[in-house]
Amino acid sequence: MIRNLLLLLLSLTLCAFLNFLGVRGYVLLDHYSGFADHFNTVGVVFLLFWVTLIGLLLRPWWTLSPSSFALIYATLMVATVIPTMGFGGYFIPLIAGVFYYATPENDWSNLLWDHIPDWAAPRDLQAVRGLFEGIGADQPIPWGLWTTPLILWGLFMFAFYLVSLGCISLVHHQWSREERLVYPLAVVPTLMVESFDQPSQSFLRSKLLWAGFFIAWSMPTINMLDRIFDFQFIDYVGIPATSIYIRQLNLNYTIYTDLLTVGLSFLVNLNVLFSVWFFHLLVSLEEGLLGYAGISLPLPTQPHGAGSVLLANQQIGSLLFLVVSSLWISRDFLRRQWQLIAGQEQHDHGNLLSPRLSALLGLIGLLYMAGFLWATGLNLGWALLFLLVGLLVFLGTARLLAQTGIGRLRAAYSIPPLLTNNLGSTAFGSQGLAAMGLSFVWSADIQLFLMGTLAHAFRVCEDTRLKISSRKLLLFLTASVIVSLATTILCYIWIGYRKGLIHGFVWYYVMSPNYHWGWVVNTINNPYPPQYLATFFLILGAGLAALLSFANHHLAGWPLHPVGLAVALTNTVSGDWFGMFLAWLIKNLALRYGGIVLYRQLRPFFVGLILGSCVGLGGAELVYTFYYI
Repeated sequence: MIRNLLLLLLSLTLCAFLNFLGVRGYVLLDHYSGFADHFNTVGVVFLLFWVTLIGLLLRPWWTLSPSSFALIYATLMVATVIPTMGFGGYFIPLIAGVFYYATPENDWSNLLWDHIPDWAAPRDLQAVRGLFEGIGADQPIPWGLWTTPLILWGLFMFAFYLVSLGCISLVHHQWSREERLVYPLAVVPTLMVESFDQPSQSFLRSKLLWAGFFIAWSMPTINMLDRIFDFQFIDYVGIPATSIYIRQLNLNYTIYTDLLTVGLSFLVNLNVLFSVWFFHLLVSLEEGLLGYAGISLPLPTQPHGAGSVLLANQQIGSLLFLVVSSLWISRDFLRRQWQLIAGQEQHDHGNLLSPRLSALLGLIGLLYMAGFLWATGLNLGWALLFLLVGLLVFLGTARLLAQTGIGRLRAAYSIPPLLTNNLGSTAFGSQGLAAMGLSFVWSADIQLFLMGTLAHAFRVCEDTRLKISSRKLLLFLTASVIVSLATTILCYIWIGYRKGLIHGFVWYYVMSPNYHWGWVVNTINNPYPPQYLATFFLILGAGLAALLSFANHHLAGWPLHPVGLAVALTNTVSGDWFGMFLAWLIKNLALRYGGIVLYRQLRPFFVGLILGSCVGLGGAELVYTFYYI
C-alpha cells in the first residue's frame, strides 16, 4: 500500500512539473519549444529518459518495476495534453482575450460581449488587463473573479477526459489485439519498460543508440548555450531549411530535416511514410491548380484549415470516412462490447477497463459537455451535432495516430468552420457563433488531445506481464488529469498576473485570440448559406479515401495508404514531409538490401535520434525557463 502511494506521489509530482514547465516556458519566453505541443511528446520522453537512467543506475538499492514505470508513462501521457496545445494554451487567452483585445475598430464589445455568459469568463476589464500586462509582485491577484470560470471549464475538460477514456477503452482491444495496429509512438516507452524487466539487455547498452543520441542532443544543447553565453564563433547549429517555389502556381515545397521527425518516421510503416510525403506533393499541386483555375470560395480565413477551404474539406472528408469505416469494420466487436454493457454477456474480451464502467463514465462526461455547449448558447440539437462531429474527428485522428505513428499528426480542420461551411453560418446565428468561439478552447488546434495519448497509455499498460489492475490504472489516470488541470490553471493565473501574458509566446497570447474571435466576428458580419462546393470536396475526399482503402486491402503490394489524403496539407506535414521522405528512403534501402536484420541493426540509431532530440529540447527548455529570463 505504501509503495503504491509513493508511486502515485512520484507520478503526480512529475505530472505537476511537466505542466509547470510547459506553462512557465511559454508565458516567460516568446519562442516555440515543442515541449508539450504534439504527439511526439517531447516533455514525456525527456522525463522518462531520466527516470529510466536513474532507475537503472540505482539498482539494486532502489528498484522500479516495469509496471510502475508503465503507470508513470500513462500519467504523463495524460498530463502532457493539458498545459499548452491541448487546453491551457488556448483556454485563458481566449476567454479573457475577447475582452482585452476589444477595440472601437473591431467592435467586439457590441458584437460578442452580450453573447458570452457571465459564468464563462471574468468581465472585470481591469482584472483582465492585469492578466495580460502584469500587475507586479506587490498587488494581490483577483482570484475571486476567476473562481467560477476556472471551476466550470475545469469540469468541462474533466468531462472531456471521461468521454475520451470511455471511447478509447471501448475500442482499444479491437485496435491493439484484433486489428494489430502498430502504435509506433509506443516503441520507445515500451523499450524503457523492458529495460526494467531485463536490465542486462536494456536498449541503452547499444553504442549505435548513443551515436544517434549525441548527434540529435548536441544541436538544441549548443543553441541553448549560445543563447545564454552568446558565443561569437557560433550563430546557429542545425540543418538549414530551403524551399522550391513554383511561381505560376503559387506553389511552395519546404525542404527541412528535423532529426526527431526522421527518428520517429523510421519506426513507421513504409507505405504510410510514402503516402504522406507523396500526397503532400500531389495535393499541394492540386491546390495550386485550383488557384490557377480560380476555383475557390469567398469565405473568411478559416481557423486551422489545412490549405484552402476546399482542400481542408477534402482532407477532413477523408478522415471522416476512415473513422466511420473503422467503426464498421469493428461492428462485431462493438456489438459484443454492447452486450457486456447491457449485461447480456460476461466475458470481457480482454478490456483494460470494464466496458460498463467505460460507458457510464463516457455518458456522464458527454452529458456535461452537451449541457455546457447548450449553456454557452448553442441550440441543443447543434450542440449534439457539434459533439458528434468533433468526437468523430478526435477518434479518427487517434486511430490514425495508432496506425501510423506520425509524431506531429493533426486534423486538417477545426470543428466550427467545418460546420458553418457545410450547413451555413446563418443556421447558427450570432449567439451560436459566439458559442463556437468559446469552443475553440478545446476544438481548435487538433494536434494533441486525450484520446490519442490515452490510446498509447493503454498500449503500454496492456501487457499481461505487467499485471496492472483496471482500478489502479483508472486511479492514476484520473489523479493525473486533476493534478494537471489544477497546476496548469493556477500557473497561468499566477505567472500571468506577475509577468503579463503578452510578453510570452505571441501565438497563444496575442495572435490566437485575435485569430479565433476575428473569425467569429467576420462570420457574424458576413453570414453565408451552405457552401455546396465545400460539401462536394468533403464527399470527394471521402470517396478518394474509400478507393484507396479498397486498393490497400485488396491489391497486394499497393503502395498508397489513405492516411496521406487526410493530412496532406497540414502545416506539420508541410514542414516534416522531407524528413519523412529521408526516413522512407533509408528504411526502404535497408529492407531491400539488408532485410529485416539490417533494419533491426539500424533501429537503435534512430531511437537514439528520438531520445537525443527530446532530451536536448527538454533540457534546453528547463534551462531557459529557470536561468535565461
